[in-house]
Amino acid sequence: MATEVIIPALGVVVESAKIIRWLKKEGDAVVKGEPLIEIESEKVSTEIIAPASGVLGPLLYPEGAEVPITKIVTVVLAQGESLPDWFLREKEAVQKGAPAPAGVTVPSPPAEKISPPVKAAPAARKLAEKKGIDLSKVTPTGPHGTIMIKDVEAYLASGAKATEEKPMRATPVARKVAEDLKVTLAGVPGTGIQGRIMKEDVLRAAGAGPATQPEGIWGKVIPMNSKRQVIARRMAQSAFTAPHIYFFTDVNLDGLIRLRDSISEDFEKSFQARISINDFLIKAVALAIREFPLLNSRIQGEKEVYVNPEVNIGLAVALDDGLIVPAIPCADRSGLGEIARLRSDLVARARQGKLTHEEIDRGTFTISSLANYDITFFTAILNPPQSGILTVGKTHEQFYLEKGKIKARKICQLGLSVDHRIIDGAVAAQFLQKIKKSLENPYYSFLNL
Repeated sequence: MATEVIIPALGVVVESAKIIRWLKKEGDAVVKGEPLIEIESEKVSTEIIAPASGVLGPLLYPEGAEVPITKIVTVVLAQGESLPDWFLREKEAVQKGAPAPAGVTVPSPPAEKISPPVKAAPAARKLAEKKGIDLSKVTPTGPHGTIMIKDVEAYLASGAKATEEKPMRATPVARKVAEDLKVTLAGVPGTGIQGRIMKEDVLRAAGAGPATQPEGIWGKVIPMNSKRQVIARRMAQSAFTAPHIYFFTDVNLDGLIRLRDSISEDFEKSFQARISINDFLIKAVALAIREFPLLNSRIQGEKEVYVNPEVNIGLAVALDDGLIVPAIPCADRSGLGEIARLRSDLVARARQGKLTHEEIDRGTFTISSLANYDITFFTAILNPPQSGILTVGKTHEQFYLEKGKIKARKICQLGLSVDHRIIDGAVAAQFLQKIKKSLENPYYSFLNL
């Protein structure tokens, strides 16, 4: 019996995967559990293994093709077995509408020809827009073929039916540009929010463009890759589903920096990893979650809150085309040495695109740090379905008064975003204060770690 080989479900938001390379070719003998295909999605590479032993059937998709999850890509046949009818139908369907491999340019349909701008007096344009009249159908009587208001009125009086559409939605700047270029807004497709006509739409319709447009990506349409599309959907889902509430606090890092500097050399010798402020942050957050488990929960259905049994802290890593959030498992039960080793390994493999989906999907709380940039504080959108995310700003010096003397200390600002459906303001504030206390008293907080 033929055994199908499919693109597996790779995560809750992953919709497709790219075939990087076939490790076997049609007709090869394969053994169950042997790697067949290397695939990639969201910058994570993985292998699909043979589900049975036998002979590999036809490969339905070439290397470089983007294939939706659960799609059949080939079959494993028993010796002497013929291809089943259902597979032949699948093969025919793929050949008729197979996705183009990466790097293959699909010809775009020819651009629509834009009619030359219609000349019309401002009052005539305004009346035409109000009545929903296409000025190209109005006979002009003004100088140089200009449509006057009396021409529009005559067109209406002739019995021509005006549409009852609302006036075109356009920005004030777009309307002014349309008047200057003598362009009717009725035929201009809008690319703004809810179809609103923008200045660029008017310029495009007039066949004009900014005289001094800079080179590069300006004025170009940049298609989103699959990873950016997933990020966009997740962020929209989070922003419009979970009501966010934000909290901020300053943390004095003088003691923590002294502790890190004093143990750094011996720590690296013992654990083969350099300890960073992020490692202390991960541990402090994990310990705080023990006391405030709702920060480790998610909405389940419409009437339930599910508290995750493991505290897996994700650390956002910036890549060229977006963020990826690998998570350190059971961070509340892990020592600083183990956290430092795991954090270093996960960040390195994230930048190489070598993470597994489990390492990304297991996170229950996220830390997002911009400490390497000149950003003192920022807000963050929750990483769904998580209920909390901690932001970390740049460490900087702050002057303060102590018994009448001016002193300096190193501080950073922490920000906490939470899902207000699950977490009340007082709980969030207590959670953030717990993290602050741990970081400001590091010798006590991390004494036995």
